Amino acid sequence: MKINLTEIPEEGRSYQYNSQTGELNAVLKDLIGGAHYDAEFFVKPLNSKDFELVGKVRTKTPEQCSRCGIEIAFPVNEKFHEILIPKQSQPRGSKYSKVNHVSDLPEEGPDVSEYEGHLFDIGEYIHEVIALAAPFNPAGPEDENGDCSICKIPVKGQSFSYDEELPLEKPANPFAVLKNIKIN
Repeated sequence: MKINLTEIPEEGRSYQYNSQTGELNAVLKDLIGGAHYDAEFFVKPLNSKDFELVGKVRTKTPEQCSRCGIEIAFPVNEKFHEILIPKQSQPRGSKYSKVNHVSDLPEEGPDVSEYEGHLFDIGEYIHEVIALAAPFNPAGPEDENGDCSICKIPVKGQSFSYDEELPLEKPANPFAVLKNIKIN
């Protein structure tokens, strides 16, 4: 789903996409399957070529609980704030500035995304917002007793790790095969 940025009025334009209207169904299918999604955003021109994009997306992604291994629908509620700029050329030998580590990025304020021509692919952008929201170790929420709300395993004081003891075998001597070789 691409937005023609030249058609955005000076006061901006609101968009609302969801699974019933279906604009992003095909793009998001690999992440959320048939789950419901709701994406609301507002695009406003800042000048003749830069735009501000503000919005939020709500959906659920199929994940596997890192505690018990049960399939869960993990909720995604992400807000985004971007400045859309034209794609910058990067000729050979060009220099640019970037942060040293992702932890050095500012948490407040807008991020920057590039667009080509006069079109911005909002479908791919929303896809990446949802993909980046997936946690490294998904787990169901705890209930009021401190138990996992999905599998009812007590969470407090519980170590959710797996250690497998491997049998100790003496490694074979790699030269042992040589004693069976017969030379003329």
